[in-house]
Amino acid sequence: MAERSKQEVLDYLSRAEVAAVGTSNMGTPRQRMMHFGADEDFNIYVSSMKGDPKVIQWSNIPETALLIHQGDKFLEMEECEIIGRAEVIRERAERNRIIDIMSTRSPFVEHMIKIDATDRLEFIRIKPFTVKYRFVPEILQGEKPTIFEFPQNRQSYSSWDDVKAKARAWKQAVRPLSLTASLVPILVGGAVAYAATGTFNFMLFLLTLIGGLLVQAGTNMINDWKDAERDSENAEGIRPFTGGSRMIQLGLVSRGDMGFVGLVLSFIALLIGIFLITASGWGLVPLVLYGILAGLFYTNESGKFSFINLAPGIAEFLIATTFGVMMTMGAFYVQTGYFSIESFLISLPVALFISNVLLINQFQDANSDIKANKNTLVVRLGKRRAKNVLIGNFILAYVIIALLPILGFAPTTFYVAFLSAPFAIQAIRYAQNHYDGTPGDLVPSNAHTAITHLFTGLLFVFAFLLNGLGFLYPFLYFVASVAFIFWVWNYIERQRKTMTNFRVSITEKG
Repeated sequence: MAERSKQEVLDYLSRAEVAAVGTSNMGTPRQRMMHFGADEDFNIYVSSMKGDPKVIQWSNIPETALLIHQGDKFLEMEECEIIGRAEVIRERAERNRIIDIMSTRSPFVEHMIKIDATDRLEFIRIKPFTVKYRFVPEILQGEKPTIFEFPQNRQSYSSWDDVKAKARAWKQAVRPLSLTASLVPILVGGAVAYAATGTFNFMLFLLTLIGGLLVQAGTNMINDWKDAERDSENAEGIRPFTGGSRMIQLGLVSRGDMGFVGLVLSFIALLIGIFLITASGWGLVPLVLYGILAGLFYTNESGKFSFINLAPGIAEFLIATTFGVMMTMGAFYVQTGYFSIESFLISLPVALFISNVLLINQFQDANSDIKANKNTLVVRLGKRRAKNVLIGNFILAYVIIALLPILGFAPTTFYVAFLSAPFAIQAIRYAQNHYDGTPGDLVPSNAHTAITHLFTGLLFVFAFLLNGLGFLYPFLYFVASVAFIFWVWNYIERQRKTMTNFRVSITEKG
């Protein structure tokens, strides 16, 4: 008789060891064999490392199919197909319950329990919509499979859950951490302008900031769109620092959508730029055109024109000056209607620091860039010489900071920027020791370089506010800046620990 009881199917699941787990990649299926556990309600549990692309996929496209198959001979084969929806479990009590279930079902989970490392794991529950059991001899005789339906599980999810999942994917596509590249120079330019004139147009500043952030987001997406095929081969990229957002490779955003949204954001930024030109003057035109040129052709598809492959350092220079000199001077010009030598000189350390962010992030991508004929500065110079350029940029930036007050181009409060020096020293130390090591070994240098750029820029603003607003408001700004730095640092540390734990766990397993 083909009809099986619930307990009989559960007994079958308890005998099986692994399941073929299928997820969606924008309509293209992806499968992986995974150890699994099940409870009395046919909830299926699997586990993977934090940061695993499979977990990222589940967080954004949760629809899942499993196939559990057993039997060496054709007429002894039986299988169970489960269609459902995955959710990553965060609650501690539920995680502990799943650990108990998986401890006897998964050798990997068992190993992680032994080394007290279950905090490095994500546990996923797949709530079934349909469970279908088949026994081949009975199917051949025309018998129907055993089917269990779970309509209550379907009703527990809403269309709003899918909207939130899609929003998470697009947030990653924007790469929010990278937006500090445009945030810093615009804040600095605005602060220098206020110190020079004693007036401030908040609405124009807000439009400048929005335009700059849209330029950065659009550039990120355009680069992902153009580099999708090359980055798909990048096995050493370290999110969120290198290798792009990988939303296309993970199937969470289609390549066409990524390119379209990137161009739309860039177009909106262009419209804001045109408005700012009409409001403040034609002096912005070359800056806007410069930024568009650098963003659109920094990289490109293989075989097509890009500044990366034009000549050594051209692309890096264009990006560094766009997100350093041009944005700082542009924000200053919007507020004042003129350019100044002070805003130019103060923008130079900003440009050098963002140049280092770009440079250090090229190290982990170097091997895949070589294969893809993407001739970044690290590829052209080699890691050893590129590391020396990185160190030289740090030194030159702080030399400029030291000289500007002496030469009368910045107030003495400008020296508060040296509070960021410990981060730079750490970035140099890790780069010096690990420039040719594994991608994970260099992550602290990526992190400290990014923090140096952000913290120094915020301190520049603090220096000019101190010079013109007394003490209270600058103090409140400083407290908010430190809180922001702490938040960013916390975010980076979580990413770093996830990657480090993954590497350590694999080593310990071996």
